[in-house]
Amino acid sequence: MQQLWKHHGISLIVWIIIAIAAIVTMPNVSSLVRQHGSVTLPSDMQSQVAQTIEKKASGNKNVRSLIVVFNKKNGKLSASDNRHITKAIHRVNNDKQLNITSITSANQNAQAKKELTSKDKSTQLAMINVEKGTAISKQANIIRNHVKTKGVRTYVTGSDLLNDDFSTVTQAGLKKTEIIAAIFIFIVLILVFRALPVPLISLLTVGLSYLISSNIVMNLAKAVSFPISNFTQIFMVVVLFGIGTDYNILLYNRFKEELANGLDATEAANTARQHAGRTILYSGSSVLIGFLVLGLAKFSFYQSAVGVAIGVIVLLAVLLTLNMFFMTTMGRAMFWPSKNLNAHGRNRLWEAISTGAMSHTVTAIIVLLVIFVPLVLTSSQKLNFNNADELPDTIESKAGYNLIQKHFPAGMSGTSTVYIESKNGLNNQKDLAAIDDLTDYLRAEPGVKTVTSVTQPGGSKIKALYLKSQLSQLVTGLNEANAGLKKVETGLNQANTQLSSASSSSSTSQLNELTAGTAKLQSGAQQLSSGVSTYTSGVNQMTSGTAQLTSGASQLSSSVSQLNKASQQLATGAIALNQQTIAVPTLHASTAQLATGSSQLSSGLGQLNSAVSPFASSSSQLSSGASQLTSSGTKLVSGAQSVASASTQVNTGVQEMSAKLKQVQSQTKQLQAGLTTANESLGKIGKGTATVNAYLKELQSSYVGNDFYMPKSQLSSSTFKPSMDAYMSSNRKIAEITVVLDHDPSSTKAANQLNQITSDVHAKLKHGTLKNDKVKIGGETSQTADLQKLANSDFKRTVVIMLVGIGIALMFVTRSLIQPMTIIGTLTVAYYSALSITKWLSATFLSQSLLTWNTPFFSFIMLIALGTDYSIFLMMRYRDDAGTIQDVRKRIINSSALIGTTVISAAIILGGTFAALMPSGVTTLIQVALAVIVGLILLVFMLPTIMPIMVKFTYPYVHDKMYDKDQKQRED
Repeated sequence: MQQLWKHHGISLIVWIIIAIAAIVTMPNVSSLVRQHGSVTLPSDMQSQVAQTIEKKASGNKNVRSLIVVFNKKNGKLSASDNRHITKAIHRVNNDKQLNITSITSANQNAQAKKELTSKDKSTQLAMINVEKGTAISKQANIIRNHVKTKGVRTYVTGSDLLNDDFSTVTQAGLKKTEIIAAIFIFIVLILVFRALPVPLISLLTVGLSYLISSNIVMNLAKAVSFPISNFTQIFMVVVLFGIGTDYNILLYNRFKEELANGLDATEAANTARQHAGRTILYSGSSVLIGFLVLGLAKFSFYQSAVGVAIGVIVLLAVLLTLNMFFMTTMGRAMFWPSKNLNAHGRNRLWEAISTGAMSHTVTAIIVLLVIFVPLVLTSSQKLNFNNADELPDTIESKAGYNLIQKHFPAGMSGTSTVYIESKNGLNNQKDLAAIDDLTDYLRAEPGVKTVTSVTQPGGSKIKALYLKSQLSQLVTGLNEANAGLKKVETGLNQANTQLSSASSSSSTSQLNELTAGTAKLQSGAQQLSSGVSTYTSGVNQMTSGTAQLTSGASQLSSSVSQLNKASQQLATGAIALNQQTIAVPTLHASTAQLATGSSQLSSGLGQLNSAVSPFASSSSQLSSGASQLTSSGTKLVSGAQSVASASTQVNTGVQEMSAKLKQVQSQTKQLQAGLTTANESLGKIGKGTATVNAYLKELQSSYVGNDFYMPKSQLSSSTFKPSMDAYMSSNRKIAEITVVLDHDPSSTKAANQLNQITSDVHAKLKHGTLKNDKVKIGGETSQTADLQKLANSDFKRTVVIMLVGIGIALMFVTRSLIQPMTIIGTLTVAYYSALSITKWLSATFLSQSLLTWNTPFFSFIMLIALGTDYSIFLMMRYRDDAGTIQDVRKRIINSSALIGTTVISAAIILGGTFAALMPSGVTTLIQVALAVIVGLILLVFMLPTIMPIMVKFTYPYVHDKMYDKDQKQRED
């Protein structure tokens, strides 16, 4: 007993110490899974390069996007609801701990209201960008508290939040799986062994393996970024508990069989480890290799399955050491209270299937072809890359996501962004025109709902920034200019006519008449002066002679008459001349002086008239009133002096006027010539502007009218700055174009659309202004497209790597080439058939017509790795019986009959373990569970059918040469 404890008790102590250390050093698994568990794409893929550009544009800040959904369950959002929503957005924006980089809501402007309000007015969105420094769950909770609005349902969603909730759901699913799997395995083991200690020991050893391996994987993830995913722990649980229980059954059955043969506990344990342990090592090695080679995959998500390989290593170490302690110390007590230690009997189902396949080979082959060929041919299918479909609708982020899908274009839940990175600033006419052209090009792409950019921030063209509108304004201006030119031309014509009229012969004739009139006026003034002198003399000599007085009176009367005529001509000429010389300032001044002189002359003549009239009326009365005549003579002298003075002024004015008029006439002729030339030039200008106007109208209606053009003055204007701030980096070297697709951003349709858009954009920009700039598309759809491309290509590569690795392992185990090929072929057919059936089951019972993108991968590695186990169980028994049964056909039937119960029990346990994934509510886990369960069921019937057929065709003779080889090795 002491020797026993020395060899096996130490292993117990060691494992206890390791278990305690694992518990103490276990890191925060949930936090690690959130940080490192999401799907990570290689840095050289488009979406990741776009993320790098986005980080540069935001000032090297890591930014995540969240969406707040405000929904009125029944009816439209009222004015009061909108006010409350506005206040809620203000509360969010004012919270400094959120580190908000930007926020866009429907209350900001008319364009935002149009884009962020549903057509039925029942739902509004607020787009919030925050820095990643704080846990997203904490940020979402803060926003939830701020946006609570009375009478309105509020949700916070977004791709990052959906991924975080997915991690939460998978962690909750893991706990359910652990409990359900443990209960299920416990019940099955009790039914198999009819004993209580065996289930407890099996769960203890497997549980210890999971604890230690989980600690190793998570600490590696923490220390050296070992690849993990949201599914790593879950699949470690199902694989370790599944195959661990299978291996324990195999080991305990052999131990029980040896005890029944009369060996003591130590000998029975050693014999069981020697034979069953070898099978466990072979089987475990194949599983280990299958998961270990996944480290050669390029996709970190696929690499995360290597964690299962670590679990398998720990599992093998625990099972083959710790079980020895329990078997040697407990012995028969392990199977208490059962006293029946007989091994399991022959499995009639597998024996019948093997016998029938061996006897009716052709019929068996036909049946296999009829069943599996259609299943394999229909296994090719589209996959669902939408992670949101993984979540139950009861999750808040999923409910908000569903509302967006219902009330908005599907792409609103995750917009795509075209990033343009240049070495120089993009805020110039040439680059902005190229960006605007690309904006229009993207809008014309199939499946694109809306496009916004720096030149079209509202999602539509600004007419003022295009040549069509600018040419329209120019044409309008030219029309107005032409109208102005015509008015000027008309005015010049009128001025020319007036000048011609002013310099005409009639004006010259009037001037001559005026000159003659002034001459007569001067002569009359002289006669008047003479008459006055005579009159004065006559008055003085009145007493001397009446005759002289009469003669003087007659002369005076004649002179006055001539003077009146001359003054009338002068007045007429002055008035006409004054009217015609209004437009000529210098001439007008002279005629004004003439008019003044004429007034004074008229005044003098009036006085003279008043004096002469009484005198002329009656010369007979002259003698009667000498005093009166003297008085009249005095007035007459005064009037004569006034007339003489006025006539001198008039004569001087007329002479000056004559000289100036001649000068004006010369200038007028020059002006007329200039006006004529100006009119001719204006006519030419009018014809030219008419030609230009017609050309611009034609240009406006052509394709050129759609070209973008922004004047330099507007580039630096305050009105354009907000648009550049929103869609360009601060240094203006990075520009963004936001694209909203019709389809769900995570769907295959959207990904295919984006692939086409990417190809089209690169082709368009290949020879354009932006040909030397880096252009990448980022966003959820870009990530989906990259994920689709990487997952599909790397999955094929991973399949080859895994099959080659397992094939090599099987060649060492079976010492054959045909057997590994047959086993791999059988497992591959089972896999594709299981996928076809799983798709049908998923569509029928889960309302999911597509398999999730990672279902084929996980289903493949599980079925291939675990199915290899059962094949090795069968072929190792076939090999072990080579010493006792030389007939290979009988031996394969006998091996099938003996191992059938073990394989079926293992399949039931493994299937039940995977069934424990279904309550998680995660679509991938449910579909993988269905695929594995279906695949195991198919293998239960395929292995006892195909392997005997393979043996029959491989060894046409009864005697097996492998027997001779094994016998010789034993003899040696």
